Amino acid sequence: MLKFARYMPMYGWMPTVLTVDPKYAAFPSIDQSLLREIPSEVEVVQTKAWDPFSLYGRFQGKKRDEVIEVGYVDGKSGFKRIARWLRGNIFLPDARVGWVPFASRAARKLLRKYKFDAIMSSGPPHSSHLIGMTAQKTSGLPWVVDMRDPWVEIYYTDQMHESWIARKLQAHLEKKVLTTANGVISVSKHVGTGLKRRVAMQYYETIPNGYDPADIPQHSVSFEGKSEFIVAHFGTYNFRRHSEAFVLALQKLQAITPVEIHLVGKVESEILDTYRLRGIPVKGVDYLPHGEAIAYMQSVNILLLSLPYMYSHSTTGIVSGKVFEYISARRPILALGPTEGDLADLLEQTHAGNIFDHDDQEGIYIFLNECLKSRGKPWKINDEALIKYERPRLTERLARVLERFSPSNS
Repeated sequence: MLKFARYMPMYGWMPTVLTVDPKYAAFPSIDQSLLREIPSEVEVVQTKAWDPFSLYGRFQGKKRDEVIEVGYVDGKSGFKRIARWLRGNIFLPDARVGWVPFASRAARKLLRKYKFDAIMSSGPPHSSHLIGMTAQKTSGLPWVVDMRDPWVEIYYTDQMHESWIARKLQAHLEKKVLTTANGVISVSKHVGTGLKRRVAMQYYETIPNGYDPADIPQHSVSFEGKSEFIVAHFGTYNFRRHSEAFVLALQKLQAITPVEIHLVGKVESEILDTYRLRGIPVKGVDYLPHGEAIAYMQSVNILLLSLPYMYSHSTTGIVSGKVFEYISARRPILALGPTEGDLADLLEQTHAGNIFDHDDQEGIYIFLNECLKSRGKPWKINDEALIKYERPRLTERLARVLERFSPSNS
């Protein structure tokens, strides 16, 4: 959404952003450097929110940001089970539902103050769509829903201990949002297929994630003088994404050359021990500002991208936003996940790397060894395929969707 806000003025749309004041919400990480990308003419309205992570953190004796994972909560096992049950059965559609009354009130004020042409909501958190639906009901304006992840079929629902009542309510809310919206977009073909299988939407289009050429350093980092063969993962890394077969493949490669694994971002501390126990040097790096993370990507030999280890139609549609920055870094990508799906298709189209099952130790090792043999040489990708994923081009596609429903075009 940041990139959409940055480039929409190029295509005749001036966004007003309604978001939460970070003082009133918990996040796995916050990158203040990204604020510089918001055009000065774009108004950003922040509101209060009620956030259950604060209360949960107090029970755990931790800060609220320390107990949040992507999608759900972390903590001691007893607290975790209770908290996830509450998240799956009480805080519906998600733990950000406490923002809805504050943001809905702010949205109504904005609608009285300005003459808008369209409304757009983006989730997760899918509670954002309840705010969008309120704004549409208040104004009668066209409304576009951006589904960056599935709703009822999100991969971690099995961790939420949902009752049949909660599942039924989630399905009802999803259907209400998607059938009420004038248009729906999602980031991958398989996510769209899942939505269309359950709901008859008025209009649907896939607009994938992408990368911003303006973010990519003009001069890549040299490998000269580095003896270690470095594999790096960026972002959240937990046991759902961890692969013992990958660890064993690295251990085997270590018999040929010194190997290091760098885990950059939010990492479960116990995972570091799984590498150390195998004698593999591992480096945990705290969350980096966006620009520094992209530069770091260019300084390693292989980029690891691991999807959650539970293959279904919900994971076949996962194409992490960072994969496009991985590709633009022009380092080989070793992906772990379903070998058929949107990510597999993307890697094949762009010639950016390969994807393996989490348990495919032999395939992972062969790929690592091939990359080792071509070490120091530029990784050639399909630039013609990659150019379609540039953020300005994707924003132009969003502008066309909005224009389709704009009152001035009706």
